[in-house]
Amino acid sequence: MRQLEQVLAEFGRDIGLQGLEPGASGDVQLRLASGALLGASMQGEEVVLHYAEPVQFDTARLVFKGMQRVAQSETAADPVQIGWRQTAQGEWLVAGTRLPLERLNAREVHRLGGHLQTWLAQLR
Repeated sequence: MRQLEQVLAEFGRDIGLQGLEPGASGDVQLRLASGALLGASMQGEEVVLHYAEPVQFDTARLVFKGMQRVAQSETAADPVQIGWRQTAQGEWLVAGTRLPLERLNAREVHRLGGHLQTWLAQLR
């Protein structure tokens, strides 16, 4: 968890957020200017990064389209998991990826956040 704390602190400095750190449960989630969410959480020896965008309509179709795309790209360097989350704020289309904790650094958070954002944009 210490490595995740260091990576988040560095990533936070890069984006102008001093003192960015995981919560007590070991995860963090940021609301971006676009309204999207970028988060990270520990899962054993891996970190799950997720990017979520609010969806106004056609959520089921987008999730299905995402599942088809995931099935066709099994050999991708950065495999993506797709999901749908419903909260009091509405429905969210979520893309996530896992990576070993030892591979995590601030540059990788930037890169994978952009990758997940692009991945979701291509579904629309």
